Amino acid sequence: MNMRSGGFETRYPEGIDLVWLASDRNDHLGAFITAGAGPIPIQALDRKSLQLTDIEGVICGMPQVSAARLLVSVPRPDSFAEMAERGVFVYDWSDVHRTTREAILAYEPVAAPTHPITVNMLPANLAEVAMGLKFAEVAFSSGQALDPRTYMRCLEGG
Repeated sequence: MNMRSGGFETRYPEGIDLVWLASDRNDHLGAFITAGAGPIPIQALDRKSLQLTDIEGVICGMPQVSAARLLVSVPRPDSFAEMAERGVFVYDWSDVHRTTREAILAYEPVAAPTHPITVNMLPANLAEVAMGLKFAEVAFSSGQALDPRTYMRCLEGG
């Protein structure tokens, strides 16, 4: 899907499994894994300071500050755990693995840090991204599924 934004066309990165970052009402961080199909807020796609393809690597390059609590059972939870160990709540667009009838139409929490970090603890480039996408009514620590389309304009894949 394409959308005009800020005088230029924004395109959904079809089929590319990306991570976008947001903050919540407590300034905690959420990393949202798209599975190549989940909705992405337009603000995340319009960012020029840090590309979506770079966010997961920057998060994983931060020091480990927490233990990770895995909230789902998956064959390879490595990337979920690695981001949670950096103090970030991790969500996945799991509907890509479900039938239409089973779909929850939201990002599902898959890993949580035991010691979450806040925006002010991030490198400047990540802090700018996280502050630009804030879910002011949401606490990631609640462990609830999240549909970003409820809170902001998004583009969707496939």
